[in-house]
Amino acid sequence: MGTQSPTDTAAVLSRYRELRDESGAWTFEIHEYQTDLNSIVPRGVPSDPNPQNAYRAAVFLEGFIQEQKRLSNWNDDALDTFDSFESTIEIEAVAKALREIATQIE
Repeated sequence: MGTQSPTDTAAVLSRYRELRDESGAWTFEIHEYQTDLNSIVPRGVPSDPNPQNAYRAAVFLEGFIQEQKRLSNWNDDALDTFDSFESTIEIEAVAKALREIATQIE
């Protein structure tokens, strides 16, 4: 299992700065993206996912992102079919938030 260096962590925090508050907490709720997540994740995503639900959602969302990158289609136009995702940074931030939820102990 890889770990992020302090430089990597700083880059991630900088990239998603507008989507986090001063304490580093996400400024959005996953349920805001529930409809779009449910279009990607089989069996859907609850509005308040537990770590297992969040992990499953993160895997499918990250898969979507990787597929779009593989197809050289990773730009904001790739998100036109979604109602809530407006940018690649936003969808990446949701995937990262889901990963963070997935690592929480129940």
